[in-house]
Amino acid sequence: MPRNRVTLQDLADALGISKFSVSRALSGKPGVGEATRRRVERAAQDMGYPLMVEQAQNRGQILFLRQEIDRVSTELWSNILLGAEQQAEAYGFTVIPKQAHSFFDSTPIDEAVVGLILAVPYPEELSGIASRTNLPVVCSGYAGPLEHIDQVSGTDWEAGVTIARYLATLGHRKLAFVHGDARLLGRAERFRGLCDGAREIDGDVDDLVFDEQAGLRKPLLDYMDSGGKPTALFCAHDGIAVSVISELALLGIRVPEDVSVVGFNDFISASQVAPRLTTIRTPHVEMGAAMARCIIDRVSNPHFRTVPPLRINLVPELIIRESTGPASLVPWERKYN
Repeated sequence: MPRNRVTLQDLADALGISKFSVSRALSGKPGVGEATRRRVERAAQDMGYPLMVEQAQNRGQILFLRQEIDRVSTELWSNILLGAEQQAEAYGFTVIPKQAHSFFDSTPIDEAVVGLILAVPYPEELSGIASRTNLPVVCSGYAGPLEHIDQVSGTDWEAGVTIARYLATLGHRKLAFVHGDARLLGRAERFRGLCDGAREIDGDVDDLVFDEQAGLRKPLLDYMDSGGKPTALFCAHDGIAVSVISELALLGIRVPEDVSVVGFNDFISASQVAPRLTTIRTPHVEMGAAMARCIIDRVSNPHFRTVPPLRINLVPELIIRESTGPASLVPWERKYN
């Protein structure tokens, strides 16, 4: 026989309070204390009472732990935060931004917090601690292998393959991937995709790694002096691509006439540099919304708590601008001194 639907009276009887108090607690109306409101919401979730969106005012806080590793990443995390805030607000939750380093101190998490978003470059540094809170946890980027937290990321490997195939249509066969931190799995996946795509076209890919603190000039010159003369450069993010275009201009190397440059993310700078940057537009705002929805689903739907951890990939878009063009037949060494 089908299970009887849980009613407000069932909740009231289980908690030993009035049906009136249960109704006001679930609707977010005044007249009940915060501790009672949380008791009622937890009981409703445990007993399978359907929490409707219109009942979902003041349903709790989602802690948004963020960490910027450079000025470029600030735009990334701000966009993700915006998406999370918009999604959470629509369902009656509040997103509380907090710097990730503060999560390591001994300050207890507020009882109003119902879930954690790890908007950090290296989620594994925090995920173990976060999981011990017994709250739903979701990370951007890449969780550890088989780690039992939700993950929202872009399709980095597909982006790399797409760039290789696009550049091949312009005659490029000699490519290089320019990046500054090999530990970031998203960048590693883009590089892997670029290499796989290059193999499809009998192309070749160099790995140009540099210290982002020391700058690009010397590694770029050393790379060219050692014989590296690709006709196209795929940069790990738009900030690196803008620096590459600037350094090449100082060397008298034209973009895209002598070498094409591709970025990643479609940050504001991509349309402000000259020439404007061909890049991969990643859906950062939508990623933030998806992360918030992971928390909301696990908090609001008792049946969803038993669903295994999710790996959600959002597909980006190739944006073609003026920084890419046909492969040059003139080697770089004829262009700079």
